[in-house]
Amino acid sequence: MNFYVYIVLVCILSYFMGCFSTARIMAKTFRSMNIYKVGTGYPDTENIFSNISKSLGIAVGAIDIAKMYMYLCLLSYLHSYLHYPDTVLTKNITLFIFGFFVLLGHTLPVTSGFRGGRGVFNYTGLLLFFIPIPVIVVLVLSFFLIMKFKQIRFSNFIIVLLPPFIAFFMNVEYNLKVLLVITAALMGILNLIVCKRLGEI
Repeated sequence: MNFYVYIVLVCILSYFMGCFSTARIMAKTFRSMNIYKVGTGYPDTENIFSNISKSLGIAVGAIDIAKMYMYLCLLSYLHSYLHYPDTVLTKNITLFIFGFFVLLGHTLPVTSGFRGGRGVFNYTGLLLFFIPIPVIVVLVLSFFLIMKFKQIRFSNFIIVLLPPFIAFFMNVEYNLKVLLVITAALMGILNLIVCKRLGEI
């Protein structure tokens, strides 16, 4: 199969994988609830955590992180058998693009009228694969802010923006650094739009 055809096909597969909402499935399975009719109406971890069950919300967040991380691990294994042509698409850049399409499917799912979740935990799984140390540090800091000061919104923005900033001072492929910053900016804008819609800012 042509390398670029393969890239396009996996991007499409990744997008539709992201369309499967963990929050929607968990709310329906364990509480027989339609997540779109609960709380904020958004199929995301925060809605479940705040309006259905804290333990279920934590489980949904953990699954979203693990889903993205394990998907990239699987693709990384499969990519070890690929021959990369002379292109700017290195293995890391290609995997990052696939992860971004999962995130895109989660936040803008065509299967739900483009009404998806905020994508913070899918995004966290994406970053965890590439820059695990900054992500773990920021997750610990965010957990402290939530438990001590109830700063859920502020913690979300820290998770989105801080790890790519830390990665700029680490030994990370330059093109990957650029993609991390661009994705962080897009995530920040998306979360601002959602917050504004919900009257949170």
